[in-house]
Amino acid sequence: MRFRAYDAAIMGQPDDQKERRRLAEWYASLEEGELKGIAGDADSLTELAREALRSEMLRRGMEAPPAERGASETPRSGGEAPGPIMVGRYRDSGEAMIAKSMLDSAGIECFLGDENLVRLDCFYSNLIGGIKLMVREEDAETARKLLEENIPEKFDAE
Repeated sequence: MRFRAYDAAIMGQPDDQKERRRLAEWYASLEEGELKGIAGDADSLTELAREALRSEMLRRGMEAPPAERGASETPRSGGEAPGPIMVGRYRDSGEAMIAKSMLDSAGIECFLGDENLVRLDCFYSNLIGGIKLMVREEDAETARKLLEENIPEKFDAE
């Protein structure tokens, strides 16, 4: 189970309207500097959170992040290496390790961000947004496709 689905279930907010309202109230309570800090990493937000952040910043007359994920990226100069891309978030290290092993076995280089912090205390997972599975930019699309595949519960072996 992905982090976002688990997080929504834990918080008891099954419908999008309730989540939108909660996010709008929370962003409205923040100061401009805090909103700018969140907007600096807007690509890591869920779509609902990104929409709510954008709405609040526009309401205040601030420069808001683009509506679509990844649209804020600027073309790189010749010598700049691409950074890692997050392809998944996981609440538990077990789930994260399974996803990482799937990518490893497919030959995709990856690493887990914030894994050690969650291992220190599992309650940090919700605070920091879970364990993040990171890959190279050129492998991101392939990695997402692999992670979205259904895994059968049983395997038939001869």
